Amino acid sequence: MRFDAAFEARLAALDLALRRALPASRRGDRRSPRRKGSSLEFADHRAYAPGDDVRHLDWSALARLDQLLVRVYHDEEELELNLVLDESASMSVGEPPKCELARGVVMALAYIAAGRGHRITLSLLTDECTPGLPRSGRAAYESVREALAGAEAKGRRGLGDRTRELVGRRVPRGMTVLVSDFLDPEGPAAVLRCLQRPSLELNLIQVLAPEELDPQLDGDLVLEDLETSTRVEVSTSLELLTAYRRRARAFVALWADDARRRGAAFASFRSDEALETVCLSGLLREGILR
Repeated sequence: MRFDAAFEARLAALDLALRRALPASRRGDRRSPRRKGSSLEFADHRAYAPGDDVRHLDWSALARLDQLLVRVYHDEEELELNLVLDESASMSVGEPPKCELARGVVMALAYIAAGRGHRITLSLLTDECTPGLPRSGRAAYESVREALAGAEAKGRRGLGDRTRELVGRRVPRGMTVLVSDFLDPEGPAAVLRCLQRPSLELNLIQVLAPEELDPQLDGDLVLEDLETSTRVEVSTSLELLTAYRRRARAFVALWADDARRRGAAFASFRSDEALETVCLSGLLREGILR
């Protein structure tokens, strides 16, 4: 997946939104980008966006590449962005599959963070949960893009179980964004308990398929859980589908309420929503981007 230049330009004008001050670790461990370049370390280039300080345009890059690029610098307050993506089998459901939008959101967040000089880690929640190592700049974004290109949604372990393992291997700091359908029998408490800590700002992004929210089914069916292989025989009816839709809405509300009660941001999207709309409108509206 690659973004077109117009979308990249709009992403470059955004940044991660912190809702509160995070405690600093050792000096120099966290950095935040600034546009003033004096006495600061050069971090990377990003595409010019309207409103950027023209004093930091790289004119030599314009001459070589015929492209307007801004020099990005960082100081001692760099933010670490931990991207955690659910790659369980249920993420392959939908038309289009949930994993497509989920990966696009993760890639967009990595692009924004790289352009702002933040450090980035990517962890894919498969049956083996290996936390990524922090990297900065364009190389970090390209690493994320390559990892997503090779990802497969086929894990069978529960989200709570995989999240506990991930945190046990490396305690995240800074901002964590977990992207998942959150279809886990343990519910939100199991996930939120292990991620909730003073050193971390947590954002949850949910992606559900249209047919999971509003199924269009008829007749006698056998439904199979892709992760447990459990099968259930159902005879559909108007009453059954109405009750299902009500419970689906309650499921989304449960995650949203529990997340916000614990100080986390929560946003829910359908897999058929456009990535541009999700990033440039939805994540701004929910306070995950600014």
